[in-house]
This record gives sequence, structure tokens and C-alpha cells, in this order.
Amino acid sequence: MINVDLDSVAETIVTQCMRVRAGEIIWIAGGLFCFELMEDLAVAISRQNAHFVLTPYTDRLTTRLLLEPDTDFLETPPKSTLELARFVDGQIFLDRTEDPRIFQSVPEERIGAQRKSRLPINNILLERKVRWTGMGFPTPEKAEMYGVRYEEFHDMFWKAVTTDYQELYTRGKAVADLLRNGHTVHITTEKTDLQFQIAGRPVFIDDGIISEEDISMGDIGNNLPAGEVFCAPIESSAQGRAYFDVAFYKGEKIRGIDCIFKDGKVVSVTCQENEDLFKGVLSHSHGQKDVIGELGIGLNPEITRPTGYVITDEKIIGTIHIALGENREFGGENESSLHWDLVMLRPTVKVDGTVIMEDGELIQ
Repeated sequence: MINVDLDSVAETIVTQCMRVRAGEIIWIAGGLFCFELMEDLAVAISRQNAHFVLTPYTDRLTTRLLLEPDTDFLETPPKSTLELARFVDGQIFLDRTEDPRIFQSVPEERIGAQRKSRLPINNILLERKVRWTGMGFPTPEKAEMYGVRYEEFHDMFWKAVTTDYQELYTRGKAVADLLRNGHTVHITTEKTDLQFQIAGRPVFIDDGIISEEDISMGDIGNNLPAGEVFCAPIESSAQGRAYFDVAFYKGEKIRGIDCIFKDGKVVSVTCQENEDLFKGVLSHSHGQKDVIGELGIGLNPEITRPTGYVITDEKIIGTIHIALGENREFGGENESSLHWDLVMLRPTVKVDGTVIMEDGELIQ
């Protein structure tokens, strides 16, 4: 496996991605399995004469907090977290789950209740325009769950995190300019025929850096690995069918997700495998959870194959993702406890009739 200098990664996140300034308070959260990176982030923040708050989790703690409190209490926003949301200047949240299969023991209504409790917190952060970086983290348990070799999973992830951000921006700008001048997006595959409108909606480039240009447009967050162009379609505009080969939830595979959209909303869905699981997520989410929320186009050259880990899959060149739910942070109008990215492989994408991707190949 390649050697990863976590201290260097942390320095890049703090000084380039987040551009932390003296006197700021940055909230770091993540799983105990990646605590070394959390420590390096805290030190890098301190080197900027800024302050930090650390919130570590374990899979055992996560599971117990979902299973043991009363369901009504799970829906209540934690007072301590509400207060943090009111004074922090930035968030860096790492993947806090070492093995996603822990959630298989948790009833969906409890997960939905906890998700609901985060809405007021997210609203405060959104209103205050608190910038954020969200980052995955590869583990042997995830690799086993996705059916890939850990060494391959590990190396692909870290190469994608440390890719050339300027190259991502250059590639992203070419795609974003086409979308910014467009009105109608038409997506097709063998089983997909979906159209929606994007006119008037801002188009963002996730190139790994939250720049002043991004902030002026209202884009206050980014993912690592980075590498996508994204926007919020007009919520009532999606018409047609979208087919997604596979998604993972609670460590379980959902195959053959076939969604029918009418006036922007999913009006029917069938799945070849684990249909009840997919529908359970929607039924126990809140707000506009079944309304189109996002179009994303992957750009990262270091991610060479889909695994099931959505934070990397959605960045693969030649893929798009359609999200359901929350999208207010990037120019949309959906308020929801859910934001679920569903990745589509090898699509053809047209903007006002002009092909920008054909069978998974970007046309530039």
C-alpha cells in the first residue's frame, strides 16, 4: 500500500481546502479509527493560531446512542450541538463509521428520528454560512463489505484525496460553463430517460478548495476526495425514468433502483434487491425527501472503479449522480433530513441538445 503522510494531508485540508484563519474555531468530528488524522488536523489548526473542538465517535457509541434512548428523545436536537453550531466558524467531519454494517441492527425509524434531530442544527449552520469539509476514510471493514481488496481501496482513495486540485478546477470549469449557459438536461442510458431544468440555478465546482469565489456564490463546503460539478435542478421539473445499478445502505446492497419522476418527485420506485430497505429510508425521512435535489458530474481521474463507497463513486469521471432531498446549501429549495446521492454509470448527458458526456466519456 502507498504511504500516506497524514500530517501533510491535514496541513492541506486546513491551509488550502478550508483556508483556516487566525482566531477561528473549527469543529473536528470523526471516528476513533481515524483519530491520528484528527490529531494532525488539530495541530495544523493551532499552527494557524486558530482553535478547535474535537468530537470522536466509535461504532459502539454510535450504535448505543441509536438503540438505547427513547425515540422521542432521538428527535430532539442535542443542546450541546446546537450551541456548537451557533459559534463555530468551520467544520471538518471525517467518516465516523468504521464498519457500516453496525446499522443493520438499528430500526429505520430510529435512524430517521436521529436524522430529524439534525435539521435545526443544519439550519443554523446554513444560515450562518459555516464552511465545511467532509471526508471519507477507507477501512478494511468497508473494503470487505464492498467486496474489494483493502489495498486497492486504500490506495485509490488516498490518490484521489491528494490529486492535483488545479487540474480538477480546470476540468470542472469547462463542464460548469456548459451547464451555466444551459436550460434543459437530458440523461439517458439503456434504462434511463430523464429530463429536468437548471436555468437560473448556480453551478458549483468541487475542486477541493473553498475559495472566495465559491463563498461569494454561496458554496461553503467540499468533499474529499473532491472532483465534481454539481447544481440543484428546478425541483418541480424532473420528468421520466432514472435507473441506478446499485447503492449501499446500512452495509446492505440495493440493486436495480428504478425511479419514476413526475413534476420533480419520485412517484414510484422498484428495486431488484432490497426494495423495502430503499423505501424505508424514504418513508422515515422528513421534508422534501423524495424530490430531485442534485445533479453531479464526476471528475476525479484517480478513482478508477466503482466500489459502493459513494463519496468516491460519485467522483468517477464518466459517472453522474442524482440526489434526492436537501439542496438549499447550493441554490435549491428542498428542506429535508435526507440527502441521498445515487450514482449512475456510463450515462449520456445532453444540455440543450449538446452532448457533454456520451456513454460515460466526457466530451470536451
